[in-house]
Amino acid sequence: MARSFRVHAENSFIRVPENIGSGFFAAYNLPDGLSVMVSDSVFNEGLSIRRHAVANQQYFILQFNEPLSDDVINMENYNEQHTYNLQKNTILLTSSLMDTTVVRPPKVRTRSVNIILGIDFLNSFIGGEVADKFLSNYFSLLLKKRNPEFIGTEYRVIMDELIKEQIEHPLQKKFIYNRALLLIEKLVTGFLSRLEKNSPLVKLKDDEISRLIKVESLLVKDFSGTPPTITALSKIATMSPTKLKKDFKSMYGLPIYEYYQKNRMMRAKSLLLSGNFAVKEVGMMVGYSNLGHFAASFKKEFGVLPSEMVTNDHAVGFKEKQKTKASAIA
Repeated sequence: MARSFRVHAENSFIRVPENIGSGFFAAYNLPDGLSVMVSDSVFNEGLSIRRHAVANQQYFILQFNEPLSDDVINMENYNEQHTYNLQKNTILLTSSLMDTTVVRPPKVRTRSVNIILGIDFLNSFIGGEVADKFLSNYFSLLLKKRNPEFIGTEYRVIMDELIKEQIEHPLQKKFIYNRALLLIEKLVTGFLSRLEKNSPLVKLKDDEISRLIKVESLLVKDFSGTPPTITALSKIATMSPTKLKKDFKSMYGLPIYEYYQKNRMMRAKSLLLSGNFAVKEVGMMVGYSNLGHFAASFKKEFGVLPSEMVTNDHAVGFKEKQKTKASAIA
């Protein structure tokens, strides 16, 4: 990428030159053959990345892409030429065994996390039988032009920790490695859970998916005030309230306001664990004027009071629990 941009890569970091856009790319080599690249960038004329098939070596590229745009552009995610347009907040797994072209739309700021992982790692991490089941079903559905998962706040919380020009952490590589495992685990367990329950995967038109993503982005954009009404959201989605509620649940797995509340509490947890805010400040930042109501809602979601989470012992224990969670598939 540095050669393509005609810039110098320093410590696996490159800044996008002003003549083609802005932003950065940062890459990390991790244990067990994992590699992670994060970026927050925008390109004046878009960006097309072509990866040729490697017949004698199999590995996978897991991509989390979040375009930050209010525009709805009708684009196909997949076509016969294995071209993927990163116009939507989607999670995409591709293989080194096929030619792939990834297209970034012009003048759209996009945040992304890309994880390269080998088949040996995947077999070791989740077991050979589970890996075979996941990969065969995932790629079968991908070839049928169906998206198995979209980015929600649980993914965004992890992405926010990774998409930084410089990750300030005393154990930087272990921190990044752990977050990569959490992203991989969440994708695999979520996909297999729906598969085993015979849950219908998303069967929506491309423009409907785009409009629902716009609704979701607006819904979780700011928790400090009153959430948008169903009426307001249905106008934005140009759907009836009934269809909006049905399709939103089909796509994101929860009713609209249940999804809003869950993500509101996820945001509160993230703010508390950052150590930068007091409990009262966090409560106000996620829209609670009454600290008691905030504490009750938080405990209902996580089983502990927000004050317990910010105490040193509990915060450390909670973070360690997060770190070890990725060591096994529930």
